[in-house]
Amino acid sequence: MRRVLEEAWLSTDARLLELCRGRLAQLTDARAELAAADGALLERLDRWQSNGFSDLDRAVLGFAEQYHYDHRLLAGGPMSELKRFLSWRDVVNFVWALHMNDAYIRAVSLLDIAPDPPGDAPRPERVAPLPESVRADAGRDEGGVMSLLHPAFYAAYRELNPTVVRQSLVDETTSEMVRLRNASHQGCLY
Repeated sequence: MRRVLEEAWLSTDARLLELCRGRLAQLTDARAELAAADGALLERLDRWQSNGFSDLDRAVLGFAEQYHYDHRLLAGGPMSELKRFLSWRDVVNFVWALHMNDAYIRAVSLLDIAPDPPGDAPRPERVAPLPESVRADAGRDEGGVMSLLHPAFYAAYRELNPTVVRQSLVDETTSEMVRLRNASHQGCLY
């Protein structure tokens, strides 16, 4: 999970992801994440709709909130707003990075993870974004939406997914039932 999160920071605009991650931490009351966040930013995020954020910032924050509450309602306004500012490739990478950070924040909140001791490195580590020229060329292979993902993120995700979805402690039938129930809940036609 840590590797996927690290790659998520490299696959999208880190500033936008930071805004969304802070807002998701507020929505879930994730103590560990809130303790490490900038207090002034958190105050602004409490009222992000009217607190001096740019149109792009409001578009990603609106998308992140809707994603968190019910992602089945993203197709209209929230997705249209994102696509006003981001290329399709950037939308795909942003959504996957948001997805992984939302999952992480939910786990931190659910498990009521305590803040890290003062002076510890942030969890997960954040690294400088790739140069734009490298990011623009990432994932240029032919194919569907997954081919648009940043290659290192996609590789890390493909490694994580079987670990999470098909753990050896859960029998195959139960695992498949959970997967199908989740797909049904999400409206996944695939």
